[in-house]
Amino acid sequence: ELKHGRIAMLAVTGYLVTYAGYRFPGAEDIPSGFAAWPALYASDDGKQVLAQMFLFLVTAEIANRSADWLDVEPEFVGDYRNGALDFGWDKFDDATKLKKRAIELNNGRAAMMGILG
Repeated sequence: ELKHGRIAMLAVTGYLVTYAGYRFPGAEDIPSGFAAWPALYASDDGKQVLAQMFLFLVTAEIANRSADWLDVEPEFVGDYRNGALDFGWDKFDDATKLKKRAIELNNGRAAMMGILG
């Protein structure tokens, strides 16, 4: 649920940005929302974009697993810091950490509902 919520939050952000009219150069004719999928599949450049998206997702999935070779134990499910990223998380007390994790989970749930319509 946490991973799907994080992806849905990114999806909602991307949907709102493209719906507002912002596009990458060369992609001005790609529609926003779910209509972008068939439009991307219709062109050779779009198929390249879809292949890049697929390879990125596979790479991200492999890189964000619990890495046995790092000797870093995740603090909680979904903790992908791997000992490298902190951004002040370790300075919070347990109650604040639990509250922030609950906020992220609820925002992810809202984003999952929002992206599905």
